[in-house]
Amino acid sequence: MARKVCAHPGCPNLTTGTRCTTHQRERERQRGTRQQRGYGPDHERTRAAWEIEVQTGRIRCANPNCLRPDDPFIHPGEPWDLGHTPDRTGYRGPEHSGCNRSEGGRTAHQQRGTHP
Repeated sequence: MARKVCAHPGCPNLTTGTRCTTHQRERERQRGTRQQRGYGPDHERTRAAWEIEVQTGRIRCANPNCLRPDDPFIHPGEPWDLGHTPDRTGYRGPEHSGCNRSEGGRTAHQQRGTHP
């Protein structure tokens, strides 16, 4: 696996991810806990209700910009997130983790008028 310089400004450490271990931990601490970010008991109940269905492998990614249009199903054991609506007032449904987590970056670039 290729190693690259940590994305944290000024850090010379090499890593196989985006950030070195130290800066990845620091970033996670800054983000706060799931509960601090708004993923409390209601979110956990809704996610648990979807879990059985998702593990059947018959649930399609609910993200309208799914990164895997040729294979939109979430496979058993595959990481997934409970995707929310753009205004964050409700849930769209289960999404591939990659689809859900990349959407924030795409949205930010669209708002700034840039492209990744």
